[in-house]
Amino acid sequence: MTGRSLKASLKGIEQASKALSCNALSKKALALELGIARSTVHNFFSRKAVDRLNFEEICKRLGLDWKKIVDIPANEPRTEQLQDTAINNNFVGREEAITHLNNVIKQGVKIILIYAKGGIGKTKLAWEYIQQFDLVLELWMAKETQNICSANSIIEEWLRRKFNEEPGREFSISLERLRQHLRDSSKRIGVLIDNLEPALDGNGKFIKAHRSYVELLRVLADEGVKSVTLITSRDRLHESSVKIDDYRLKGLAVEVWQEFFNSRYIKTDTSSLSTMHNAYGGNAKVMEILCGIIKKDYSSNLKEYWQENQSELLKDKSLEDLVISQFERLEEIDRDAYRLLYRLGCYRYQTFPSVSIEGLFCLLWDVPESQQERVVKSLQDRSLVEWKNREYWLHPIICSEAIKRLKQTFEWRQAHEKAASFWSINFSQIVKSEQLQIQMIDLNQAKSYEERLYLLIDYLELVVKQENYPEEIIVFEIFYHLLCLHNLDSLEELILKTSLLDNSGILFFVQLIFECVEWRKNLSKSIYELGKSTFEIALIDQMGFNFQQSQQGFEYWQRCLEASQKLMLKALSIAVEFKLDRLGN
Repeated sequence: MTGRSLKASLKGIEQASKALSCNALSKKALALELGIARSTVHNFFSRKAVDRLNFEEICKRLGLDWKKIVDIPANEPRTEQLQDTAINNNFVGREEAITHLNNVIKQGVKIILIYAKGGIGKTKLAWEYIQQFDLVLELWMAKETQNICSANSIIEEWLRRKFNEEPGREFSISLERLRQHLRDSSKRIGVLIDNLEPALDGNGKFIKAHRSYVELLRVLADEGVKSVTLITSRDRLHESSVKIDDYRLKGLAVEVWQEFFNSRYIKTDTSSLSTMHNAYGGNAKVMEILCGIIKKDYSSNLKEYWQENQSELLKDKSLEDLVISQFERLEEIDRDAYRLLYRLGCYRYQTFPSVSIEGLFCLLWDVPESQQERVVKSLQDRSLVEWKNREYWLHPIICSEAIKRLKQTFEWRQAHEKAASFWSINFSQIVKSEQLQIQMIDLNQAKSYEERLYLLIDYLELVVKQENYPEEIIVFEIFYHLLCLHNLDSLEELILKTSLLDNSGILFFVQLIFECVEWRKNLSKSIYELGKSTFEIALIDQMGFNFQQSQQGFEYWQRCLEASQKLMLKALSIAVEFKLDRLGN
């Protein structure tokens, strides 16, 4: 039972067979409807082991609780078996999350807040994990703030329906009665509070109308209770009087996406899947949405879907709504953080995949310096920005919406101007911190002409291997922002704007762009000529039957040719990137 397959019990098959008849389905029709093999359905009804995902899908379609259908070995406790099944079946790839939950609960933590951006899988993780408890108290917070139930009414409902006890006349009395029930050690009680964020303000505190929830959480966090509470939210909670363990849920690994699509009979392509997974940050909800689209409109071919849609990440309305809802909520509760989020769409996150925190501060030109750290923290608390070691970046799906919204404002030019200024100001510092570790060679140490040649090509290959140099990377970033700032498509257009070239700073960077192309082009020619001369000498050696020397000469020529080609291709790619036609002959 702890493997990847499940089989039904005798009693479970009886229920499944009745459900099949009640739903007016044949086994063949069931297989077709679910998109799974007929042999899988046959094995299910023959009490043979089938994949856990298929087992659950069949039960769900028949209106059955798979936990009551599954066959449980006599030597395996039911609660342990169900927990293991949930971990491996309902949220495959969540082993790390499960381990964390298990560990903090063992340490005595009473409340765990699982937070992440929308669609990551917070609710699914919490719901499946909580099923192992003997009694579950549920609170599904309303999506709209005006529809949120009071804490008092929730407690009254729990007392009446779950504990058969009437609530007190006062809120504090009802709270105390709930506390006593939660201290009962005869049964394990799990509490699930889902979608907490509508009850929170921009600072992560409960809004005035629902401050009573703080008192409820204080009871749930009481060290004397035997219960465990899982809370899911897009926002972190900041109530100092309540002790909570925060757990930031990450997206699913690419291997999990691969496994999921394989189980749905989606034809995958490793490169396309990897790029798609990265673009959507491993989002679980997006994975499910994409699966439906690919099966319906692209004949279950993932590569075909991605080739057509990779330039428009939010083309599908379901995907767009998932992202838009997060922007709209942020706009409502924290305008400063919202503005920073869409302004961050001005960066490319390509040659430099992240920007330092100063790159964020420069975009907060309308926020007092003393408040800028708070604004950045607001995005972190909502997982709308990725970060590591004070370096920040946006996932492509968030960046796509950020760019769209930035273009709709009057801040497009100003954001790019500030970003270009950030790179310019930090030019020397970044170049210094990113210095290459390629040491100059001393050809005088060579004892012969041949040794000098090999020292030279070894060095040249190191130079070629380094595709981009720090100062060049920054120049590329600066020019990206300059082109956006002046609504230009190419460096050629910028050069034609003589008024811009009157700026000595811009002129300096223009010259650097030309140098990026020119030194590669010239060095490429020189390496080619060097290799050509050794090739000619090798031909002479071959005619003189000096085969060993000729072989070495041909190998040297091949190395020179490859290095020369790489340099010229890089020069061309830079020219193409800036639409620069002046490569010369």
